[in-house]
Amino acid sequence: MAWGRKLAFIAVVVSIIGVPGCASLPADTQVKAFADAAATTTTTLQTALDTNRLLVIKVSQEREGLFYITDNEQFSLSLTDDDKRDLLTASKQIEVLEALNSYANALSQAADKGVTAELASAASTLATSTSGLVSAASPTSAAIIEPAGKFAGDLAGIALKNQYALKIRQIVRNVDPFVQRIAEQMPAALAEIIDGTRHQVENYQVSRGLTLAELRSDRRSTRLDLYREYLLARADVDGAWTLQTALENSAGIFAKLAAAHKALAENAPNSEAAIQDFATVANDLAALIKAVREARASK
Repeated sequence: MAWGRKLAFIAVVVSIIGVPGCASLPADTQVKAFADAAATTTTTLQTALDTNRLLVIKVSQEREGLFYITDNEQFSLSLTDDDKRDLLTASKQIEVLEALNSYANALSQAADKGVTAELASAASTLATSTSGLVSAASPTSAAIIEPAGKFAGDLAGIALKNQYALKIRQIVRNVDPFVQRIAEQMPAALAEIIDGTRHQVENYQVSRGLTLAELRSDRRSTRLDLYREYLLARADVDGAWTLQTALENSAGIFAKLAAAHKALAENAPNSEAAIQDFATVANDLAALIKAVREARASK
């Protein structure tokens, strides 16, 4: 590249990324705020999906335990064939959530330390993970990591911090179509599973109720025993329903994630508000689930 053209290129880059202290790029705090909220959200949704799709195991334990204490000789110490058929699989959906979580964590690290290699790798993995959710017309992952090193030779003389900021922005912008596609496709990909997990939660609630009723019919049970068993069952069922609500509200959560990521990618004027809106939802959800778990642990 001729020196005159190189100077012109650097001038264009500087106009994009600004000089130190300029706000032309998304602030590190905005990048980190989005990344942390995305990591919290994906962890919560993955926990909800993993926990509730396997509730059939707890339902089986409650049922067979009740058979045992009521002298029903048909009790089993393992899952029945019917139980096994009710187990829900969600390998592709979990793969996408894991990839999104890794991308969020890498983005947070990039905002903190300026390390972009892991971010580029995580972004590429995220794009690949969408293959089972998106159509053939979707963008491919090939271009995601190119901008990270494409302009390296032409950035001499530009502040190192702004070089990192430019790389982060390039990766975020290139991965944004995949994030938008995930937000569009995941609700449909999760719909049948969410219906199944609701059925599992309902069964679990019934099973816990039957066990409580049996314990109450035993005259040897004291009021204190019954009270403790009720609180334990209540905490278990409340926890299951809280996770189920998170799954059933996931379409709205994905929409806010996508809006925040798009605003970050485009460095939109409303990016701070969009990210804060998403972060509030993520933190509220995490706080609610934490409260339910602490209530269960205290019983």
